[in-house]
Amino acid sequence: MVPRDPNTAKSKDAGNKSGRAALDDSTKMVYGPQTMSYFVEDDVLNGRGTKNSVDTSLYLFHRYLFQERSSFLTANLGNEGTAVRNLFVKKADQLGAQMGYNAYLPYAFVTDEVKYYQTKSPYSDVEYYLGAGGQTRLNFTFARNVDSLWNIGFEIQRLVSDKFLTDSKFKTGNKTLSEQWGVLLQTNFRTRNNRYRLLTHLNYFDLGIQDQGGIQLLKGLDPTTALKYVDNAALFTNSGVQSKDTFIKFHFYHEFIGFKGLQFFQRIDVENRLAKFRDLDFGVNLSNAFYSKNFEAQQDSLYNENQWQSYAHQTGIKGIFRGFNYRTYFKQRYWDVNNPIARINRNRLENYVGLFLQQRFNEKIDFTAEGEYLLGSDYRLQANFISPFFQVKASRMSVSPSVAQNWSYNASFRWDQSLKNVLFDELTGTIDLQTKGVYLRPTATIQRIDNYAYFDTLANAKQVANAIGVFRTGFSAGGKHGKFEWTSQVFVNTKTGPDVIRMPSFVANASLGLNVQYKKLLYMQFGLDVHHQSAYFADAYMPAMQQYHLQDRYEIPNYIQVDPYVSLRINRVRLFFKMQNVTQGLLNNNYYTAYLHPAMARSFGFGVRWLLFD
Repeated sequence: MVPRDPNTAKSKDAGNKSGRAALDDSTKMVYGPQTMSYFVEDDVLNGRGTKNSVDTSLYLFHRYLFQERSSFLTANLGNEGTAVRNLFVKKADQLGAQMGYNAYLPYAFVTDEVKYYQTKSPYSDVEYYLGAGGQTRLNFTFARNVDSLWNIGFEIQRLVSDKFLTDSKFKTGNKTLSEQWGVLLQTNFRTRNNRYRLLTHLNYFDLGIQDQGGIQLLKGLDPTTALKYVDNAALFTNSGVQSKDTFIKFHFYHEFIGFKGLQFFQRIDVENRLAKFRDLDFGVNLSNAFYSKNFEAQQDSLYNENQWQSYAHQTGIKGIFRGFNYRTYFKQRYWDVNNPIARINRNRLENYVGLFLQQRFNEKIDFTAEGEYLLGSDYRLQANFISPFFQVKASRMSVSPSVAQNWSYNASFRWDQSLKNVLFDELTGTIDLQTKGVYLRPTATIQRIDNYAYFDTLANAKQVANAIGVFRTGFSAGGKHGKFEWTSQVFVNTKTGPDVIRMPSFVANASLGLNVQYKKLLYMQFGLDVHHQSAYFADAYMPAMQQYHLQDRYEIPNYIQVDPYVSLRINRVRLFFKMQNVTQGLLNNNYYTAYLHPAMARSFGFGVRWLLFD
């Protein structure tokens, strides 16, 4: 077993008194992880009285990069803060037409994951991570109760990274690749009789990046040979290419409980977003065949800009009766997108209806069915059965193509088309096997996709008529034995149909740690992280459209990455020290995360996280 954290002891009961007035010589209130909790909006919406505790363990604490925190199921352009894609094809998160410029959104705060706190004392969470390539992230979270019914808080995230490909600014000492700010202001309130509850937050995101385009293949240099060098030049060598993505979102949720079986709720969402790109060396990069076409007479620059606004409200009723949970609602959303270059805008008013049903047979077994319909267009049907021994999820979705797939206007990419709705069927089954100290969860997923919309080898939006089938099987496993702790994940992936979705056929990662305790004060974990991915034609990236697209030029070789680490905990402070990609030059050379974008070479990183409860 992992040594118990002495800082998680529960505070003693102070009767009806609270705060410092409750303290005397015989009773001592200890503020800590057990005196505060948090919940997310879904817990309230579905009537769950969930109280989650903050994590104080060393379990996978050393995985500090976004790619690592996604269990290596996402990829970027080699640095934190660069464009993100999923390794495996995923269904859309929501119905209706979306903007479609999503490469940087994974770094932003997500509405469904916003934490609302209840604290008996001021709570602070300070995180600081520093890796090679200037991959630095600072997070600061603060929350406190104004009184027992009202909590306020905020979270700030700062992320920066440096270039590791050489360009003109790099040579003059300006190595900054990406810079990002994220700010979240949140509050939650409930009345004393618990009949009314309010959750709301304001979410701001601002990311700017100096795009480099990948490695410049000079005379006689091929992609494989380029991996042997650490001083490769950037394809955009004149530093004239920049992307910017910024938004501000306001989210408001409240509910009124007339009776347990009849409750009223409402959501309101307002978003204003700007996605912008400029290439001041368009002529040079056009002649280098980075762009495939020029629609303008001039060749000095390329601009792409989209201004997006959306307004949505959702109003409905819900309730719980004898373990049966229901929710039904009506929703409206109006969106507008403007391209100032074309001086054209598109907009649409969407009307939705939705239904959610859940039957809880006991604390461990429940069945959920839900559906949503965008009148005259999209729909989503989903059913889940969860038990202690197995879980089954089935869904069918018809979703509109994104604005980026249907419409684009700039010097190099222009189209105005009406693609069909993408049909996405998915069936997933998981078996949960557990013994003392060990778990094994085999899983299988079947996907069928019709009218799949994608970006071809020239980064133009296309749609394929034939169906695509995906079958993915694997398992997750882990456990503890004595002082050893381990976890692993394996996926085997195959597909049929048109070759317009490129995914690795085999992905595996594992972590093995040895836990050591010293005088009940210092907790340490020594371990190895191992990640493997099979060879495949990984996508290229087109920054002008913020899209990953197909490429047939180079098959990225398979690779193994090994990261040794040591994590420590002293009271409520956790630290880690990690050597990333230590096997570079031993088992293999470096590898590519996307076409011509190498992964971070062998490097050192460390981080610290400090929880404060007073």
